[in-house]
Amino acid sequence: MKKLMLIAAIAAVAGAYAAGDCELEPKAKTAAVYAWKFVGKTTVGTPTSYKVAGGVGSNCELGGGSTVNACAVRVPGSLAIQGYLYYCENCCDNFPSGSAGATIPATQTFYMTKPFKDVFTTADITIDVAHIIGKAATQYETKGIAKFTTTDPSVTYTLTFAGLGSFNKSSKVVTAVSGNFAGTAESPYYIGYVGSGKDKTWECVPADWWLCETLAFAGAPSEASVAYGSWTVRYNASASAKYRKGYTIALPKWTGLN
Repeated sequence: MKKLMLIAAIAAVAGAYAAGDCELEPKAKTAAVYAWKFVGKTTVGTPTSYKVAGGVGSNCELGGGSTVNACAVRVPGSLAIQGYLYYCENCCDNFPSGSAGATIPATQTFYMTKPFKDVFTTADITIDVAHIIGKAATQYETKGIAKFTTTDPSVTYTLTFAGLGSFNKSSKVVTAVSGNFAGTAESPYYIGYVGSGKDKTWECVPADWWLCETLAFAGAPSEASVAYGSWTVRYNASASAKYRKGYTIALPKWTGLN
């Protein structure tokens, strides 16, 4: 099994080349920019309250008592992570073919827009399957793990992805790959306002799940929840040409990444 490690700093500086010692020659044959997207569902927090009236039956019915408890519970929500990966041929192993144990000093810039806007303290992609396939050697298969950690609050998304795509033999680049991903979102949070009027406060707290047995939320809100959806990677020819000249893609200003 071929293994390709794509591990790098997330901050892309305008005019910078790939991370590490990688520097582009003026006439570099390959300076590739790939746009990545992970879009799907995960768990997010929402405020809720309930009343407890003493004993609780096996059907988990809530009584009409006066003891009120409130917290954040988990509900389905959207997930959207996107960014870019840059690499060059001069000192980097080729993304399409890979080689056992190879490490690419490629620059990564990833950020999240759902369930909340944030950049990542870590954005590591490990590819353990990278094969050119098909009778005409114009197809491609890949599988790997992407790990993203947000800044505040700190939530880690660990996504296993796999997909099939196309390979251009003349330019020797993977042109596009699409597939699916599934994984976990650690410590989902509720982020928003609770209460009203003068009692309205901003909350950013871990979201728990409903523990029917005790009608309490004192479980382990730091434990992981689900994340799943579709995944795509596309080669950006225009951005790749500009990257050979030392320019990176302009990212949303709120990310502060360039």
